[in-house]
Amino acid sequence: MRTLELYSELSPYDRYAWAHEKQEGGADRMTHDVDEKQLIASIVLLERFVRDIYPARHSSEIQPLQWSILRYLDRMPDDRCELRWIAQFLGLTRAPVTRATATLEGRGYVTHRANGHDGRTKTIGLTPLGIKALSNDPILTAVKHIRKLPEAEQSQFMNTIRSIALISESASDDTA
Repeated sequence: MRTLELYSELSPYDRYAWAHEKQEGGADRMTHDVDEKQLIASIVLLERFVRDIYPARHSSEIQPLQWSILRYLDRMPDDRCELRWIAQFLGLTRAPVTRATATLEGRGYVTHRANGHDGRTKTIGLTPLGIKALSNDPILTAVKHIRKLPEAEQSQFMNTIRSIALISESASDDTA
């Protein structure tokens, strides 16, 4: 709880400023011995940024997991559009993915059809409504915000996120 209190005491400018302290050469970048409170505050900001891009929070709206599924279906070939592949990609068990796809199907965003090779397996596909919904994908709002950064900071952001994802993936492989 103390972390949230510390976070709330910082102004938006201070939150940004400490994350971009000048090193001796004057270059804007985080120091290597970053304070733990600053790291936590950065993650809290990132979490809030991501949460805030999903403005519709009513149960009748498309939820973040459902958006992830729609994005996945839009980008993957049909042979990878089965519950097991979606769940594996999202790092979830099949149960929440099954519930989310059932909800999406009920709302007309996706269809389930029998797989031609295995009648027990269902292939999930986007409907025209699902494709249309992706034009309002909240992730596009995040992209617009990130595009407002200078090009060097955009590249730094993308590289940092990739590095964190690789470290996280490596750590989960080590514990598995």
